[in-house]
Parts: sequence; structure tokens; C-alpha cells
Amino acid sequence: MRATRALLVDRLGRVRRDAVTAKDLESQAYLFKAALSELRTETTMWTRNETAAIRTATAALRREVDTLDVRMKEDVGTLKHDIQLDVDTRRNEAKNDLKRFDLQIEEVLNKSLVTLYDLRSEMEGVRWNNMRNSVVALGGFLLVIMLAMEILVIKPVPAKKSKSEQQPPIVEIRPPEGTENQGTVWA
Repeated sequence: MRATRALLVDRLGRVRRDAVTAKDLESQAYLFKAALSELRTETTMWTRNETAAIRTATAALRREVDTLDVRMKEDVGTLKHDIQLDVDTRRNEAKNDLKRFDLQIEEVLNKSLVTLYDLRSEMEGVRWNNMRNSVVALGGFLLVIMLAMEILVIKPVPAKKSKSEQQPPIVEIRPPEGTENQGTVWA
């Protein structure tokens, strides 16, 4: 019995040591509720902080997107301006090329006209020289004919014929043989 009693005492001591009292249970429940409330508060605060951080990040991203949109619009406007300048520059270059080409054509035309007028002047000079040579040749030919007529004219012997019966001698001038069908120089 003693042993049983000792065992009982030992077991009761152990139970008392290990046993949880109602006071301890209430205390544990209170601590659990306090921890749960603290966890709820922390979760709520964390959610609020995260929501605020997300809102801040979203606002920053919106501002950045707006800034990028403005910068992109400016860049597009600058590109449009640059493209318009390039198009205008190319258009002006094309106009200048056409003007330069027209000037070259006019220059070639003017040189051709000057050459043509020079050739015309030379032709006129040759024509006048030919005319002078023809006039000189005709004059010489007439002089030869007149001299030939003077030389070939036979002086009549003074006869006792009356003046009415006397006829001048007839001298026939013929072109040299073989030249009847040739054209004249003056034609």
C-alpha cells in the first residue's frame, strides 16, 4: 500500500505539474486572442501598406507613361519635322538639278547658235568673195570681148559708096566648141 500510495502521490505531483488549470486556460485563451488580434492588425496594416505602395507605384508608372507619351509625341513631331526638311531639301535639290540641266541645255544651244552664226558669216564671206570673183571674171571677160571686137573689126576700105548702102561688118561671137551645154557661173 505504501507503494501504491507513493505511486499515487508521485502521479498526482506529476499531474499537478503537468496539468493545466482553468486560470492557465483563460490566460492561454487571452494570449491567443491577443496574438490573433495583433496578427489581424498586422495583416490589415500590411495590406494597407502594400495597397498604398501599389498605388504609389501605379501613380509613378502612370507619370512615367505620361512622360514617355509626351516624349514620344515630341520625338514623332521632331521626326516629322526632320522628314519634312529632308523632303523639302530633296525637292529643292531636284529643282536645282533641273535648273542646272536647263542652264546646260541653254548653254549648249547658245554655243550651237554662235557656231551656226559663225558658219553663216563664213558662208556670207565666201559668197561675197565668189560674187567679187564673178564680177571680176565678168569684167575681164567683157574686156576680152571688147578687145577682141576691136581687134577683129575689119576696117572698111574707103569706098565710094554712099553712106546708106554701107553696112557695118557682122562679127559673130560663138562660145568655144564643146561649151554650148555648160551652165553659166551666174546662174
